[in-house]
Amino acid sequence: MLEIMIVTHGKLSEGLKDAAEVIVGTSSHIETVCLESGEDIQTFGEKVKEKLTMINTAEPVLVFVDLISASPYNQALLAVNELTEEKKAAAYVIGGVNLPMLLEAINHQMLHTPIEEAVEQIVKQGKDNLTVWHASAEEKNLDEDDF
Repeated sequence: MLEIMIVTHGKLSEGLKDAAEVIVGTSSHIETVCLESGEDIQTFGEKVKEKLTMINTAEPVLVFVDLISASPYNQALLAVNELTEEKKAAAYVIGGVNLPMLLEAINHQMLHTPIEEAVEQIVKQGKDNLTVWHASAEEKNLDEDDF
């Protein structure tokens, strides 16, 4: 089964997991690691490494992070690079996590989708769920309906 780990600044990872569980129910295959304000980066890195090695890494692992090139991302890469070659080949770090991406990952977790296909669909879901709404768009739509 696909394993999921969420590594973020502050409590974002716990909030994402909680929100996902409200929608789809609890999952024992989602781990979170939070970088607390003022926390030593080395200590944080050890937490990331410990959680990653605790996960059943015989299975594919998705590591979601909030920002690329930031501390959670960098520490996730360092931890993944310390895995065996076989386990490293089955680990993916995905930056810019959002709730639709996590829900998509959980769906693929339940469906046992091959990791490569799941990653592609997860990233697509994250991008496709970005949108902007503004009141002016509603006014334009109302004007078009008046003919």
